[in-house]
Amino acid sequence: MKKPAFVILATTICVGTAASSALAHHSHPFFYDVCKMATVEGRIDSVQFKDPHTLIFLKLDDGTAYTVDWNSLSALERDGVLGPAKAALVFGARISVTGARIRSTAEIREHFPDFTSVANPNTLDPTAIRRVGDSFSWAMRPTQNPPDCKGK
Repeated sequence: MKKPAFVILATTICVGTAASSALAHHSHPFFYDVCKMATVEGRIDSVQFKDPHTLIFLKLDDGTAYTVDWNSLSALERDGVLGPAKAALVFGARISVTGARIRSTAEIREHFPDFTSVANPNTLDPTAIRRVGDSFSWAMRPTQNPPDCKGK
């Protein structure tokens, strides 16, 4: 009788942990505003291929630094993008990135009052990354329900 109780408890803990992680990950729309898209072009300072997010640090011609908050290492590997991305996204490579801008710290805190970081306004969630003058490009699959950005 004790074994089934342990299995139920262990399963409950696993499901609860997974659900909380999924909730945090799926809060993405509270961090990035898909109605405020931007395209930037510059040179790569560095790339950190890692989980939970690959980060691309980009410097524009005017010296402005941008952070591109891309997919996880495991997602890039699963989608067959990791090898080509590592070959193309190297220091000094010129890339163009289109993506959603991060929301302001105040907007994020409306949904997450315990958010203690300060949002870097030069952060993008990419929908497309392209190496300029090269064959490497990546783009998100089109969504079936695009956002309604009228009046925003």
